[in-house]
Amino acid sequence: MKFQSKKIKSFGYRFTINENGEEIARAWLYVIKNDLHDRPYALLEDLFVKENYRRKGLGKSLLEKVIEKAKEENCYKIIATSRKKRKEVHKFYKKFGFKDYGIEFRMNLD
Repeated sequence: MKFQSKKIKSFGYRFTINENGEEIARAWLYVIKNDLHDRPYALLEDLFVKENYRRKGLGKSLLEKVIEKAKEENCYKIIATSRKKRKEVHKFYKKFGFKDYGIEFRMNLD
């Protein structure tokens, strides 16, 4: 039995909203290819809006742009993660059609 690893090419986009030179909102989109599908999938990471700018549509705008870019990249799905206690974030994603699909397991490596 021989173990192998192969480096794959994936890439990402960083979305930001700035006001007066200050970043007030951000999101990361990673486009990932694997051998199971002929199209890549997308991973949304760290969608964040500064607290005093929330409830003004910035998160909605960011998420719309992220989904649009994932479609442009021909992704077959987009995954967004959120901590269990962030119920308001879960409602936000569900408004856009995201489904509660599973459990994320995590191991911190530092």
